[in-house]
Amino acid sequence: MGIIREENSGAAFTSFLYRKEMPEAFSSSSFSFMGTPAPTTAIDSWSFDRLFDAAGMGQAERGAFTDTADIAAHCGGWQSWSAGWELRGSETLPRKVRLIPELITLTASPADRPDAPAEERIAHFIMYLRARNHYLCIASKQAPGLPPVRYRVRMAERRIIPEVFCPLERNRDRIAEIAVFYADGFFALKDTLKALYRKDAAFAANQFLSAPSNRLKDTVPGGYTSWYHHYTNINEAVILEDLAGMGNPGGFMRTWYLDRGKPAVFQIDDGWERVVGEWEPHGKRFPNGLAPIAAAVEQAGMVPGLWLAPCIVTRRAKVLRERPSWVLRDERGRPVVAGFNHLWDGRYYCLDISREDVLDYLEGLMNTVIETWGFRFLKIDFLYAGALPGNFAGRGNFWTHYERACARLFAKKTNAAGLPVAYLGCGAPLGLSFRHFPLCRIGADTSGDWEWGLVRLLGHTGRPSAYINLMDTIGRSFLDGAVYRNDPDVIFLQRGNCSLSENERELIALVNFLLAGQLMVSGDPSDKDRKDAAFTRRITALYDALADDEYGAVRIAWEVFRLESRSGATAGLINLRGRPYALRRDSAPDMYADLECADLLVDHRVGRNPDQTVFAPHSITLFMKQPSPTVP
Repeated sequence: MGIIREENSGAAFTSFLYRKEMPEAFSSSSFSFMGTPAPTTAIDSWSFDRLFDAAGMGQAERGAFTDTADIAAHCGGWQSWSAGWELRGSETLPRKVRLIPELITLTASPADRPDAPAEERIAHFIMYLRARNHYLCIASKQAPGLPPVRYRVRMAERRIIPEVFCPLERNRDRIAEIAVFYADGFFALKDTLKALYRKDAAFAANQFLSAPSNRLKDTVPGGYTSWYHHYTNINEAVILEDLAGMGNPGGFMRTWYLDRGKPAVFQIDDGWERVVGEWEPHGKRFPNGLAPIAAAVEQAGMVPGLWLAPCIVTRRAKVLRERPSWVLRDERGRPVVAGFNHLWDGRYYCLDISREDVLDYLEGLMNTVIETWGFRFLKIDFLYAGALPGNFAGRGNFWTHYERACARLFAKKTNAAGLPVAYLGCGAPLGLSFRHFPLCRIGADTSGDWEWGLVRLLGHTGRPSAYINLMDTIGRSFLDGAVYRNDPDVIFLQRGNCSLSENERELIALVNFLLAGQLMVSGDPSDKDRKDAAFTRRITALYDALADDEYGAVRIAWEVFRLESRSGATAGLINLRGRPYALRRDSAPDMYADLECADLLVDHRVGRNPDQTVFAPHSITLFMKQPSPTVP
């Protein structure tokens, strides 16, 4: 058949290793992505029963998956901004992004056709099927040089078809390695993924961003970013005023980080550059350049951070005029469109990272940012643009070019003075990126608004909004500490430049702390009034009360999640719905029993009777379980 499958069973999972017998034996399907062929090849066809066998599941575990309508599928997602939540039964993602088709690139892989059959779900990298607390997980080990793996999930047929991206290089005979395993519960899922991907050494390299502590959540790195308060409206005076404001009493940065001697990042976001794709400081906004600011951040005892998106160029960037051969082209010689951003000049494009001179340029840029300007926390955004297909100048496929580019971009682990450097990936292809940086955005951008109604109507699931961001943060929480340190974006502790209610700001602050691996804040640190100081103190007190444990979330209804701690001491309910949620006693008897004798840390119940408890919209309720009395 042209493909050989080897099967190796271990203590925790079974690995399928696929090899090609002869290149010409492959049968692939092909279609066009932005004018460039984007084919895929099916390498197997698994029935659910075959996967149950591979995962070593017994009859009781298999029985939980009997009714297909009760199975929730997590499709993994191609990149950071792809939808990161479960779909159950007939639920589907919106398929409307036609008015601005360039938005498709912000969520879909090159091989994900927007007109794919509605009954077929497309999954990537790590996916699972869940029935109650039973997980059947399929995870691509994505070794160096191997093409990305995706899965066609056909629930009605109870079948999953794994595919690899083609064409394949003729001198490669190994094409995929995929692990299949069963996990009994959320934490068993995380633990098995942690054993499979073995990221402890990579996580340890970023320990300089964390304070040593025996409390698990004290080690979460974080700091301040300029983005959500200023967006691109920044200059030298604004940034230095923000830096001076870090020491203001009552502020989160001082209360949670500086007064406790914790490391903290101070990050300058978009707006510092001359133009996107032209990575020089804006002369009028930053007349003295960025080096003095980075030095001032170091002197203030924080880690200087900078945002940049080196793989993309906008139409105003001089690269497009002066070095047109550096821009990736399609088969007809047109620049490959990497996306659309209304804050820039509409469409933007990507570099041809197969070119050695482009890689030299990227490596030189990073050297300048780290050694000349002095930044040590680099948020590298729009990375998916380095993984788009095109008519490359160099030999190889898009994933091999992306591998080489990442190796050059993230080569420096320390600067010339020996101080450590960290990288945050954003808009990153999740399966192609995990080996190159341990810290990664795992959801769409958040927002100071709960929802962005206009873009919601377009069906864009990667839109910036607090709601979408929370869905992603909760949905991908099983990756945190196992495959990535999850970056959930920012929390909002102040009301300025923000329409979120206090309940919504509390919800975001607690979800980010409990279910992710980085804690960034954006607000006005120079606000002397401190109108929200009491709210900040309350959130900080909750963080202290919850810092000793690890947390997970499991969906119990659409937009509703049960929260549990690994120790079992803490539980809760998250309601992202715009209306109250009624939890019936007969649907969750254990939670009811706990609630009746619990110590409520955060209480947003708005109605109770013997049969049900009602929880407020856009809220989180948390309680500490109390030990049951001893029965004589």
